[in-house]
Amino acid sequence: MRSILLTTWLAFVGPALSAEREIKVEVAESGSTAVDALVLGLVSKRPAPLPAGGDFPISFHGGGLLNSGRYSTDEVEAAVRKLEAIPPKEYAHLVEHLNDDRYSYSVIGPHGSPTNSGWENRTVGEAVYDILIHRMRWVGGYKMREVAGGKDVMPPTFGDYIETQGGMEKWAESVAALTRVEIDRRFLDWCIQEEEKAGFQDAEQREWVLGRYEEKKRELEKAKGAEGGKAGE
Repeated sequence: MRSILLTTWLAFVGPALSAEREIKVEVAESGSTAVDALVLGLVSKRPAPLPAGGDFPISFHGGGLLNSGRYSTDEVEAAVRKLEAIPPKEYAHLVEHLNDDRYSYSVIGPHGSPTNSGWENRTVGEAVYDILIHRMRWVGGYKMREVAGGKDVMPPTFGDYIETQGGMEKWAESVAALTRVEIDRRFLDWCIQEEEKAGFQDAEQREWVLGRYEEKKRELEKAKGAEGGKAGE
């Protein structure tokens, strides 16, 4: 794969002095220079403050987490926001950056986790993946549940869904003409089908499990309505 060179400035601080020099940062060429430039913005100019894993130190509370829940630089936050706003027709370009292993930002535990524990350092590729799945990483509302017959099942994930679509590249191609709301609704409908296949202990469990997906779908409709209202202003 060819690559393009983009320029950034990084500060290198030594024991006795601080020197600033220009370096070349390489980013995979996806076919869209605009997307590639935004992905470059995901590369943090600041190293991760803590190693991955383990408990989040109490002394660090209030020491860098933004409203987004990320420990990140302003440049990275700006890149995330802009990439979240790109249309699905550009997703095929984003997919080309999934293997970028440079540090981007940190979070506390999996997005949506009920325990929200453990420090995680996300790579650029992982940041891109989170943008592609659009906050649908953990929507089932449970870690594991027991169904009729005593079998334990885990909730369906976006990664599972991507596999059924033939992989990330084919999925990106298949949704190019859709809106983000349509993409998310398709995923939630698939989750409901998978939960139905797995079965339930009783009617109460079925209502609880499927209710979370239905609530997510209602949230999508509200978001769609809000976007329509803005467009009509």
